Amino acid sequence: MHHFEFKLGDTSNIKPLKAPESLVLKLLKKAEIMPPADKYSYVERRLKEEYMRNRNIKIAVDTCVHCGACIDACPTYITTKDLKNSPVGRAEMLRDIVKRRKNVDDKVLELLYTYYWQCLTCRRCGYVCPFGIDQADITRVVRGILFEAGLANRFAVVTIDKHIETGNLMGITPAATVNIITYFAKEIKNEKGIEVEFHIYRHDQKKMLKFRGGELVGEVERSQWPKAILFPSSADLFLNTETLKGYLTFLHAIKLPFAVNTRCVEVANFGLWTHEKLMKIEAQHYIDAARELGVEMAIFGECGHGWRAFKNVVAPVLEKEGIKVYHIHHLVVKAIKEGRIKLNPEANGDIVYMYQDPCQYSRGGDLYEEPRFIMKHVVKKQVECPQNRQLSWCCGGQAGMLADELKPLRLQYARLWYECAINNGAQHVVRPCSKCKGTLNGIIGDLNKMYGKNLTFGGVMDLVYKALVL
Repeated sequence: MHHFEFKLGDTSNIKPLKAPESLVLKLLKKAEIMPPADKYSYVERRLKEEYMRNRNIKIAVDTCVHCGACIDACPTYITTKDLKNSPVGRAEMLRDIVKRRKNVDDKVLELLYTYYWQCLTCRRCGYVCPFGIDQADITRVVRGILFEAGLANRFAVVTIDKHIETGNLMGITPAATVNIITYFAKEIKNEKGIEVEFHIYRHDQKKMLKFRGGELVGEVERSQWPKAILFPSSADLFLNTETLKGYLTFLHAIKLPFAVNTRCVEVANFGLWTHEKLMKIEAQHYIDAARELGVEMAIFGECGHGWRAFKNVVAPVLEKEGIKVYHIHHLVVKAIKEGRIKLNPEANGDIVYMYQDPCQYSRGGDLYEEPRFIMKHVVKKQVECPQNRQLSWCCGGQAGMLADELKPLRLQYARLWYECAINNGAQHVVRPCSKCKGTLNGIIGDLNKMYGKNLTFGGVMDLVYKALVL
């Protein structure tokens, strides 16, 4: 038996480690939230306030008829068979508090923390519920209240703190950013025979540097700064390096001068599913980075939940200031339609690809046809998962599930998309999301071993990189 044996029916013993009080207090201060004197009465009061204010919570508590549609659609319930780990089970916990059937005590807090941090916030339930109840929205509210009361997922809070302090999740320094990007520019030169041009703004030195083929050309005067900024994922600089090469090569191919600002080498926004104020603090990084460079265009890299936060929080601000906002896929589609790039699908071989929609592209970011359009031009063979677009399966690592201690649960959730791939003949799964890639990187070996397969994965820009004819 594989060492990740999983017992169905009770997941109460699988929960994320709690963040240290000092770190929670630090972030509460940054978010200008006063920690409550009595966390029990505070949680009860805040949940009742949200019940009166939030349509989703009110409908979940008052109107849900337990039809079971969400249970049949929920990946957390389907794969664990724990009723508490379902939209109905989580709503019942709220009902007990809001309708005063239970007082909030340590046991109730622990239940809320355990099961609201097992939710993937994938929003699949919201698309099948006849009343439109969006459990992901409720999860975000409950987690936010728990955070206000001092109870938070350690992995999420540590990551948010790192992002706020350094501008990225991994704490990559400006010097390291330069070294990494120039290294892969040299790799592009060796593999493609071209010298990609790009700029890096060293925010610590207040200097705009120009590079060609990975070599420094020199410092650029303010009047010559590029008018576009690229937001890559910090993970693109370490794990998803083929994606990074895809960005650099594509933007070079369409002759679009762009810069990376070392103060914001990130596409993720963990505040989206931890607390709204933290989400807005992180969102401000992108706004400030674009303003600092005085750009006219902001280009967002591959990340689902990051794109949802960027599209809904950052983009409206930038657009009002005259800064056009694009996902990198939008630009690729435009370039293909205008005949500005040449692609050779042969370069990606004869293997069978399956595009799987990241949750927050298809159920939060309005981005599901663009990646498919690109796929048609960069690969020869592909199949669809029957559960696609708005009903796609989550990778299993959304919303804080990437914590090491949650790996057994993450593996269980992931079996849905994995089985869909292998049952439909796919050999390579395409998921253009930084969190999806991070999840698959940590579990694909285990899943391949469990099923006796050799499924591989990557992003869309990885395939664009290989297919580009230059």
